Amino acid sequence: MLELITLLAALVLCVWTPIEARKVRSGWMRKNFKGDHAEFVVKYRHQLAVMGWVGLTLGILNIGLGALAANEAGFIVKLVVGSIWIVGGGVSLASRRLLNTPRTA
Repeated sequence: MLELITLLAALVLCVWTPIEARKVRSGWMRKNFKGDHAEFVVKYRHQLAVMGWVGLTLGILNIGLGALAANEAGFIVKLVVGSIWIVGGGVSLASRRLLNTPRTA
């Protein structure tokens, strides 16, 4: 069950992160943030970097644990979950670049 939850979380991360990064690039800010948009972008870029490295770390750890799995099904599950976490981390790190590009109409 825990594997399913982490799999769904990683898939949501892969889809939602670029969408929210484009919203931030367009000028969106969280309502409870105290400061201007430039400060928000700096904090948001830091958050994306942290999420990216956490995703890459979780992916590598899952693949490593898959190598220790006693059965083939466990290996396949860990490999799939690890791969999705690596993709999620990569998406988070790549989304930082979206904030550097100017918004097109």
